[in-house]
Amino acid sequence: MSGNGSLRGSYSASHDDYRLLEEVGYGASATVYRGIYLPTNEVVAVKRLDLDRCNSNLDDIRREAQTMSLIDHPNVIRAYCSFVVESFLWVVMPFMAEGSCLHLMKIAYPDGFEEPVICSILKETLKALEYLHQHGHIHRDVKAGNILLDKSGVVKLGDFGVSACMFDKGDRQRSRNTFVGTPCWMAPEVLQPGSGYDFK
Repeated sequence: MSGNGSLRGSYSASHDDYRLLEEVGYGASATVYRGIYLPTNEVVAVKRLDLDRCNSNLDDIRREAQTMSLIDHPNVIRAYCSFVVESFLWVVMPFMAEGSCLHLMKIAYPDGFEEPVICSILKETLKALEYLHQHGHIHRDVKAGNILLDKSGVVKLGDFGVSACMFDKGDRQRSRNTFVGTPCWMAPEVLQPGSGYDFK
């Protein structure tokens, strides 16, 4: 899962080099902002995870940030860098100008996307999942809100907050059997007690 080291190295790990603009998304313990990387005036996304309010332990948070920084696939969002500011973990990522599929459906497609659009989005999402599975990662929360589009219409899968590793052992392996994700988007078999997640 090698990434482009020079790309990662070109982003500062100092919050002084970023200006946060408007909020573009939020979850239980994280908020995503559109921001500016001041040295290059580039628009980026900054996910600020409140470590005091986060249900995950620090190892899980570190794993998400590490997973995102090692990613090298056109359909998966990667982290440029991450660092801690007071009680917040900042994760700097590409800004997905078109937002999520959920956002697009709410504002422009209330009856849903047309079939050719759905086919294209699913094809790119499946490429992302295939890549993650080949590298031992299970996403566990694939849904319209985590499928994002950039200004060129490229589909990218994001939000690794509940991802798991297929190669984990012991307690970390048991975490694959915990109930996480968004229930209405889950496969029926995952909802069965003791089923858990695998590469399927």
